[in-house]
Amino acid sequence: MKAIDFACNLLKTLGESELSEANARLLFCLAAGLHYKEDMNTFLNNGCNNGNIGNSLRRLEQQKLIHLQNRETDYYVLTDEGKQLVAHLLRFLPHRHHSCERKDT
Repeated sequence: MKAIDFACNLLKTLGESELSEANARLLFCLAAGLHYKEDMNTFLNNGCNNGNIGNSLRRLEQQKLIHLQNRETDYYVLTDEGKQLVAHLLRFLPHRHHSCERKDT
């Protein structure tokens, strides 16, 4: 899959989603391994406008898509529902099925 194909398919699935742009961006940050609020803020906003990130994180937590695992460090994780939503948004990616069968020679 070429980068342009990926971009077009992602934009299409995001357009079909009920997620706001801010919430989708945060879900993908978490899926990519950015778990700390400050890291997400730095990546998305160059450290500016931290309030909007906090509001979006609270909304995602209320929707049970993410979980605040450590309040002191603002460490968030995707819930199972959040992981399923990210997988659904990326459903256009090719899937490879690995066989569990072992062939002995």
